This record gives sequence, C-alpha cells and structure tokens, in this order.
Amino acid sequence: MNTTQFKHSILTLALLGIMGGSVLAQSNSKVEVKELNQSQTGLLNKQELDIGNSTGGGKAKVTTGNVSQTQVGLLNSQTLTVGSAKNGGKSDVTVAGSVGQIQAGMLQKQDMNIGSVNGSGSSNVKVGTVGQTQAGMLQKQNMNIGGVEGSGKSNVKVGAAGQAQAGMLNRQNMEIGNVSGSGKSNVIVGAAGQLQAGMLNNQNMEIGKSTGGGKSNVVVGAAGQAQAGMLNNQEVKIGNASNGATSRVLVGTTIQGQAGMLNNQQINIGNASKGSSNVAVGAVVQAQAGMLNNAQVNIGNAHGGSTAVAVGAVVQGQAGMLQSNKINIGNTQ
Repeated sequence: MNTTQFKHSILTLALLGIMGGSVLAQSNSKVEVKELNQSQTGLLNKQELDIGNSTGGGKAKVTTGNVSQTQVGLLNSQTLTVGSAKNGGKSDVTVAGSVGQIQAGMLQKQDMNIGSVNGSGSSNVKVGTVGQTQAGMLQKQNMNIGGVEGSGKSNVKVGAAGQAQAGMLNRQNMEIGNVSGSGKSNVIVGAAGQLQAGMLNNQNMEIGKSTGGGKSNVVVGAAGQAQAGMLNNQEVKIGNASNGATSRVLVGTTIQGQAGMLNNQQINIGNASKGSSNVAVGAVVQAQAGMLNNAQVNIGNAHGGSTAVAVGAVVQGQAGMLQSNKINIGNTQ
C-alpha cells in the first residue's frame, strides 16, 4: 500500500467512525413485552427497571402489559422509569395494564418516573394504573408523572395514580404535570390518591405546578388524600404558578380526610407568584375527626401575578375537640 492509498484508507475509516457515531446517537428502538416483574427478599437490595427511555436524539417505542417490582426486607430500593426522554430524545410508551411497586419492611425507598422530560426531549406515555405500596417504618415514596425540566414536552395519560403506606415516619410525594423552565406538559389523570395509616406520616401532592416561563396543562378527575393516626400531615397543591410561568388545571373533586390527633391538612389551588394561574375545580372538601387537628384551604391568591379560579363548592368539616379551620380565597398582595 502506497502513501496515497494509506491516507485514503485512514480517511475512509474516520468517515465510517463519524457515521457510526451519528447512527448510534440517533438510534431507534421498538419493543413489545407481555409482562415485566422484579422480586427480591432480604437486606440492602436494589431494583432498577427502565422501559422505553430515550436520550441524545434517539427514539424509543415500547408496548408492554403489566410492570411490577416487589421487595421484602430492610434498606431496599426500587427505581422504575417509563418513557422518559432526555437531551433531544423521543419516547413513545404504552402500558396496557398496570405499573406497580410494592415494599414491606423498614427504611425502604420507591422512585417512579413516568413520561418525564429533561432538556429538549419529548415523551408520549399511556398507562392504565400506576401504584406504589409500602408497609413498615421510615419508608419513602416518590412519583413523578409527565414532569418537564428545560424546554421539552411531555404528553401523559394515566387511568389512576395511587400511593399507599402503613406504619410510622413514612413519606409520600406525588408530582403530576409539573414544569420547570420553558417546557410544556400535557397530563390527563383519571384519579390521583394518597393513603396513609399510622403515626408521624407525611403526604404531598403537587399537580400542574409551573415555574420559570413554562406551561402546564393538567386534567384530573379526582384528587384525594386520606390519613388515620396521629401527628400526620397532608398537603395538596394544584395549578400554582411562579416566575412568569402559566398553569392551566381542571380537577373534578379535591378531598382530604383525616382521623386521629394533632393532624394537619392544607390545600393550595391556583395561587400565583409573578405567574399566571387558571384553575377550575368541581368541589374542595376537608374532613377531620379527633382532637387538636388543623385544616386550611388557599384558593386563587396572587402575589405579583394573576389568577383565575372557579370552584363549585368548598366544604370543611370537623368533629372533636380543639380543632381549627381556615379558608383563604382571592387574596392579593
């Protein structure tokens, strides 16, 4: 091989390398799975399940039946990611059945991410039912549906989303259609619910939160929280906007129920801080039974922003002793 041929060979290899890198960066994946299950028993175990996620310009299309993770023991961790897109990726995922995580024991953690977008990607996800269940002590649940960070777009449809915990010092966090940055989220959920029984538990649900110039469009049939025990806390935030963002949320009914002592409930709907919020809710209901409980509702309050809120009815009911109720509607600063 002479010098000229050698140079041509090197150039050809270089071009093939560049083309190969380009194909890898924009790869396509199409997968059909009947059912996916993970199960573990013991100590310090970890489960990870990634379905139809895409990154770097790639495209993923996945269709599956039921998806589940189960763990029993101590200090275990579960992570489940479905149809998430990152850095220009495109994800299209359909789960015909249910997506579930179950843990029993102590110091466990569950993370579920469905159709979220980070950067400039886009996601399109359809799921029948989404659920997280834990029994024990010092447990934590995180659920993120259709959240967007950056300039991406998410389009998510979920039949029902639920979290359930029994025990002590447990925490639940559910986020639906929240946007941070200039992105857009479009989320439809039939029902969203959180259930806890025990002591010193905490529930947090955030729907259609938008900040930093983004746009959130969320429709939820019903949103509910229920707790039984002592020193528990519940908080629901729907359609709140800040820092130039826009939030548009439609909710059929929002309900909080607590039984016990020294419990706290709070609902925030359509509040704006330097943003724009447009929220319609069929009814807002808070109910408490016991002693030394507190309930508060904040609707359509504005701090340097604009808010438009339509609510069918607001109801607070308490039975017991030394209880407190408070409702704030349409206040401005």
